[in-house]
Amino acid sequence: MKQQLPQPNLANMDKIKEKAEELSSMKKHIEHSLGNSETREKVTADFIYTFEQLGLSHEQAIQLCSDIFTFLSSNKPLTDIENQSLHILESIKLKINDKELNLIEILHEKLKDRAKIIASQVEPYLQDIKGKVIDYGTGDGQVAQILHDRLGLDIEGVDVRLYKAPNVTIPVMSFNGGNVPVANKTYEVAVLTNVLHHEKINEKILNELDRIVQHKLVILETVPIGETEETMEQDKDRTFMNDYLYNRLFHSADVPVPGTFETPQKWIERFTKHGWKLAHEEDLGFDQPTIKDRHYLLVFEK
Repeated sequence: MKQQLPQPNLANMDKIKEKAEELSSMKKHIEHSLGNSETREKVTADFIYTFEQLGLSHEQAIQLCSDIFTFLSSNKPLTDIENQSLHILESIKLKINDKELNLIEILHEKLKDRAKIIASQVEPYLQDIKGKVIDYGTGDGQVAQILHDRLGLDIEGVDVRLYKAPNVTIPVMSFNGGNVPVANKTYEVAVLTNVLHHEKINEKILNELDRIVQHKLVILETVPIGETEETMEQDKDRTFMNDYLYNRLFHSADVPVPGTFETPQKWIERFTKHGWKLAHEEDLGFDQPTIKDRHYLLVFEK
C-alpha cells in the first residue's frame, strides 16, 4: 500500500509568504529612504538625537548611527540585520544612577511613563462613557488598564499578538487583524493609539470600526512633520525610519512597519468618507522622549 505524503499546511505557507513580502517591502523602503541624500541627512540627525538622549556622547552617537546605516545598507536578510543591530544596542552599556544598563534598557527606562502620557492625552475624551470601550491594537494593554483604573471604563483590548504586561487585568483578546470576534455595534467607543500606520492595508481597520463602534473614535497617530501637505508628504520617509528604529531595532517583537502614514488632513478626509464627523483635533508634537515622532490627536463622532 502506497504511503500518503503529508499535505502541506496552506495557511502556514501563506503566512510565510506574507512575512517574506513584509520584510522585502521594509528593506526596499529603508534603501529608498537612505538612498535619498536629503532624507538620509534628516534621519542621521534624528538617530544621533535619540542615541544622545540615551546617554552617548556626540561622537559615540555618530559612530553608532554610521554602524547601523552600514548594516541596513548591506545585502544581508533584514532579520539578520535586525539581530545584529539588537546585539550592538545590547552590548553598549552605560552607568545610570549607579546601575549599568544597556541602550535598550535605558530606552525602556526613558519611556516608562509612555503609557501614562498617552492615557492622559486621550482621557479627556472618554469621560462619562457608559457603554463598552475597545482599545483596538492594545499592545501590552497598559494604556487600556490605566483608563480603566482612572475612569472606571468597561474596556477591553484586542491585538494580533498577545503580550500583556504583568499588571494588566482587563480582558485582552486576539484576532486575525481583520474581523474582531464581536457582534456589530458592540462598542460605544474605540481608542486607537499609534495603530493605523502599522497596518499595510489600514482601510480595513476603518471598515471594521464602522461595524463594531457606535458613537466615538479617539485616535492618536504618528504623522509626518511639515507646514504644508506637500512638505508632510516629503517627510514620510524620515517618519518611517524613526518608526523602524523604535519598533524593529530596539525591539524584537516583530511589529509590522509598513510606513502607511497619512497627514492629519488625509486622516480626517478618510474618516469623513466613512460617516465620522471630526469633533476635535490637536497637534501633540514630539511628546515622547528620545524618539523624533510627531503625534496627532483626532476625535470623531457619529
